[in-house]
Amino acid sequence: MEDEEKAVEIMVSNTGAAHSPSPIRCCWLRLRYLAATSIICGCSCLGVMALVFAIKAEERHKAGRSEEAVHWGARARRLILASFAVWLAVLILAPLLLWLLSYAIAQAE
Repeated sequence: MEDEEKAVEIMVSNTGAAHSPSPIRCCWLRLRYLAATSIICGCSCLGVMALVFAIKAEERHKAGRSEEAVHWGARARRLILASFAVWLAVLILAPLLLWLLSYAIAQAE
């Protein structure tokens, strides 16, 4: 009898763990902060869209629609990463292109 009770407890705890959200999916506030940071420190137009999607994800999460929340959260994360990537590309490529332009002008003379 005790073995059956333990088996039921283990099964209930496993199903509860299977349905609990992962730590990455439940950090909606952190997602909003990253989106706001990507507006300031990244490409602002992508950051604004990321903030909109992060807010949508948080609202869906509060409403209990976790599948939609995960979808909007993933879109927000992709836009945050794209915002930072575009800004880093601009920071790296702008001086490189200026150097290349000055080199081409020097060679033309």
